[in-house]
Amino acid sequence: MRNVLALQTLLLTFSLFAQADPHRVTKRIFVPDGRPVVPTIQDLQRASATVLWSEDFENGLNGWTVNTATGPVDWVATSTGNNGGYTPGPLQSTTGYPSGSWVAADSDLMGAAGVSENTTITSPPITTLGLEAYMLLRFEQSFRQLNDDQTIVEVSANGGTNWTLYPINTEIPGNQSSPGAPQAEIIYLNITGALNGGSNDIRIRFHWLSDEGYTYSWQVDDVALLAVEENDLRLLSATYADWNTSEEDFAGLPYSIYPIDELRELKFKAMVINNGSQTQTNVRLKVDVDGPGSNDVTLYSTGITLAPGEVDSLFILGYTPIAQLGTFLLNMELVQDQVEDLSDDNSMLQRFEVQPDRFSRDLGMMDGDLDNQGTAYEAGNWLHVLSFDQTLYAIEIALSARTDPGVLVKGVLYDKDRNFVMETEAYEVQASDLNTLGGSNYICLPLISPVDLLEEQDYLVTMAHFGGPQEVWVATSGTSSPGTSLLLDGAQNAWFYVERPPMVRMNLDPTANVVDLMVSHHALQATPTIFDEVTTIRFDLPSAAHISWQLTDASGRIVARADPSNRAAGPNTVEINGRDLAPATYLFTLLDQGTRSTLRIVRNGVR
Repeated sequence: MRNVLALQTLLLTFSLFAQADPHRVTKRIFVPDGRPVVPTIQDLQRASATVLWSEDFENGLNGWTVNTATGPVDWVATSTGNNGGYTPGPLQSTTGYPSGSWVAADSDLMGAAGVSENTTITSPPITTLGLEAYMLLRFEQSFRQLNDDQTIVEVSANGGTNWTLYPINTEIPGNQSSPGAPQAEIIYLNITGALNGGSNDIRIRFHWLSDEGYTYSWQVDDVALLAVEENDLRLLSATYADWNTSEEDFAGLPYSIYPIDELRELKFKAMVINNGSQTQTNVRLKVDVDGPGSNDVTLYSTGITLAPGEVDSLFILGYTPIAQLGTFLLNMELVQDQVEDLSDDNSMLQRFEVQPDRFSRDLGMMDGDLDNQGTAYEAGNWLHVLSFDQTLYAIEIALSARTDPGVLVKGVLYDKDRNFVMETEAYEVQASDLNTLGGSNYICLPLISPVDLLEEQDYLVTMAHFGGPQEVWVATSGTSSPGTSLLLDGAQNAWFYVERPPMVRMNLDPTANVVDLMVSHHALQATPTIFDEVTTIRFDLPSAAHISWQLTDASGRIVARADPSNRAAGPNTVEINGRDLAPATYLFTLLDQGTRSTLRIVRNGVR
């Protein structure tokens, strides 16, 4: 098996639906640790910018030099690109595939598992731009992440003696690719700070690093240096709920759906860069809130001054949405005293909903999925409850189509200390429950007993898989700040955080508690469900049948079974002797001529 990390390195099985390499396992992060969330780089065409220098690799390396410090991976000129089964494919750049050439560091083709890789490709001297003090570097790329592989653009203004580093792709999680891959993503970097007022010997270097070795690839084409406009702001990132790991609770997270009684102050934050050659004054974030009905408002941040190449943050505090059901559209835009020369990258549109009884972090449409390689696990999200009179009746989950129909899942609620509070009954997944990319089908799992939630408290809601040979892939949607979406590894009994929110959310609707979604063709019942020595399983047969049954533990191992036998129509019973069973949760499955029904029972000694 290629490139599977040892368990002690804290593995995470996170991947995009239908794109994950089963031979590769991506890293996960233990809960106490954290790392910054890097703003996503936008790919925006800038047609009006003057090209000062360019390279399209149509003549091969054309004077670019390759230096490989360690490992078997070199930068190479290619016209075929990466063709591995789990990689983005040949780079579809402006002058590249299918009829052109580009360069690639192809670990999937050249790499060896466990052998670190360190290779660079450096431009020839760029010697005619000494009078240009302000520049943008533009290039087209395709990249796929495995385990913290590093892709760094480096710029030197003194012939390679000193280098300014620009790490990119840091926001791409494991087993995911740059947006649209293999379609090229266009990257813009403001390299004004590296030029020291201008240089007649500029070098550009692309640096590939992989500690694990035998990962995926980085493909690059159509590199250019661009002259900047005088007045050019760029919105790097924006959010309506700025939250960081130093906060005491999760009240300030960006929720996609707020219950109407759970609305709270929003904290707008934007990161902005001055890509122009002139200082920009009175730079502000303007937010147009288009709420339901006539609930519209325009908000402004305090103005700041930005020198060329400078990056800073803008904030708007003190706004709480009006308590009205519906969708809130947020147009976040940069404004300044000067007349903007290039306005196509100055705004972003975001949204959230206010509903009567749903509470959610995910964006509502599946864009990926995760599992735990068959090992029992739970995955879910932190939510913060403000109100004193909320009651949780159900947990809603969404699963991807890689889940096996017939497998059992449940929902679990934990308090702020990750102590168990309540769970749902086990649910047998049906094929009609599952989602492909873009799907938004949720399964509603009523709690065994409703829970009155405490005000000003954090709660963790999860989907649980009992383990075993049948797969459960929980759908994911959006991105998560460190420590706000978690995975419990059943084998290690340890919590880790994941970088994409599982589609698991709260349902505060009282009617959800009386909806019986547990599929059973035989009306299975256990008396008692939690037992010491013996429990009796009762079921109904519509007609005489040849049946069998089996009892499995949480790992899927069969611990008891009965050979097929004839049973009469009507009420029937099976007695389970618990004297030889360890205290644990078990699944009783009745098999009736191709039809199966399953019930969860608990041998006393565990919850």
